[in-house]
Amino acid sequence: MLFINPAYEKFGGMLSRYIPVGIPVSIGVISAYLRKYGVKNIRVVDEEIETITEDNFRQFTEGLEQPLIIGITVLTAQAGRAYAIGRMYKEAYPDCTVVMGGVHVTALPEEPLRNGSADIVVRGEGEETMRQLHFALREGGDAWKKTRGISFLGDDGELVSNEDNDLIDNLDDVPIFPYELFEHPKYDMGFLTGARGCPYKCSYCSQRILTGLTYRWHSMERIIENVKILVNKYKIENITFYDDIFSVNKRRVIELCDGIVEAGLHEKCAFAVQTRADNIYEEILPAMKRANFQTIGMGMETGVERIAKEANKDQTVAQHMEAVKLCKKYGFKVSLFMIYGFPGESKEDRDESWRVVNGANVGFVKFNNLIPYPGTPIYDVAQKEGRLHILEGWRNFNSTLSITRSIFDTMPLAYVPKGVTEFELKRDIIRRNLQYYFQWKIVKSIMLRDKGVGWVSLPPNWLLKPREVASLTGMAFILGTNLLFSMLPPFVGNAVFAFLKRGRSEAAPKDVKMKDRTFRRARVPKDAQPSETEPSVAVADSESKERPQQGRAEWLRWSSPS
Repeated sequence: MLFINPAYEKFGGMLSRYIPVGIPVSIGVISAYLRKYGVKNIRVVDEEIETITEDNFRQFTEGLEQPLIIGITVLTAQAGRAYAIGRMYKEAYPDCTVVMGGVHVTALPEEPLRNGSADIVVRGEGEETMRQLHFALREGGDAWKKTRGISFLGDDGELVSNEDNDLIDNLDDVPIFPYELFEHPKYDMGFLTGARGCPYKCSYCSQRILTGLTYRWHSMERIIENVKILVNKYKIENITFYDDIFSVNKRRVIELCDGIVEAGLHEKCAFAVQTRADNIYEEILPAMKRANFQTIGMGMETGVERIAKEANKDQTVAQHMEAVKLCKKYGFKVSLFMIYGFPGESKEDRDESWRVVNGANVGFVKFNNLIPYPGTPIYDVAQKEGRLHILEGWRNFNSTLSITRSIFDTMPLAYVPKGVTEFELKRDIIRRNLQYYFQWKIVKSIMLRDKGVGWVSLPPNWLLKPREVASLTGMAFILGTNLLFSMLPPFVGNAVFAFLKRGRSEAAPKDVKMKDRTFRRARVPKDAQPSETEPSVAVADSESKERPQQGRAEWLRWSSPS
């Protein structure tokens, strides 16, 4: 089976050369799950590493079981690219089955089926549905049509969406992530997922359509086993927990920290998490400190209480500031992630957000533009306002669009609230990010490669490499130009934008999946086959290099500034 992670553009845009590549978690987890049940000869292709083209796409299917089953994971910003790849393989292999999954097609299952890029859509959590579907397809006939959790077009051309499948009750039944399939040196392997889901209802988050309001976590023993693999086999020194939210359960956090200390892993590795401000309990912080957790990230989003309430965050700006103080009390570095462009947000609101986070004096702050993802309440708001701007293939649904391109790039933002122009919104996002990054302590940290800053990391000995110096000079020029233009008076920037040809907007789809879903939890089958560690796959790359002994390129070291 072939799994594909599509990429319309490299993550980070113009900054991509200096941003570690994240491993495509979804296709890795499903690959491990299928291998557990005896499926062999699985191959994964990640376009962050190598682009699929008309010249090479056939090489990725060589030696795979026929007829082909091709699974493509779909995030909203990559939907157009996923659809193009699906059509490419369907045209070349008419008897293949293209299966798409992920949050975007869970919200819009009819879209890839109607445009001819997919035969089946897997909705929601994919492991058990994909297992059932895979074996049903291999048996032949129409048995696969009874698989729960899928959508397809019936013989009459109408959409068929079967009942949602159950969630996996015990996450330990899902094998440890198959890091061995992703040993390319461009990857940042320092991550693990210790829990799934989030029991909160933020209006801009699409997690609910995948797992409802459930929250499940791996056992302490399982996480310790995972950490040992990263530390002992891959020599990873910094691990980030990819949990949607880390500290919902206080007892679980303390038990995990005690396990890390008992195993001696706190002496070999540092840890980072992302969680909510109202889940930062003082009683868990000493345990986290002992276990060498160093950085805590929070999705604060706004510094305006009114906007936080309207976004249904169920936590206040004041709670975030108290959480920041609490983290500092115990010596943690703090990262805050902000969003500009909420409905009803004014320039004064954005300035207030900046004042609040700048005054908090934390280690890392990043401002993104709001993206009204399909299936979220804020998508409905944007659509009703008539301010939803969708380019073909959803290419502009990128939350870092403002900071990874020129300020005058012609790709429009997906949403601009009433009372502000696109230039004004982009100007504020760019200015605030660069005001943070252009602080001398941050610039010095980046140039000296002390530990790296946030999501940017320079290669070793970059000053001695003309190509790197030239690349950084060019990037600095663009960033400096962005900062300069962001200082223009609004009437000047608006006049320039009026001359720029903007992308043509498409009508919003009508088949968005319901936002609130209720799931049952069920045990997985016990007929798993003995796991074989055959290197059934690798990320194909014609220029692949041997991974260093440390397990990943030296410069791919995650951290945040003090």
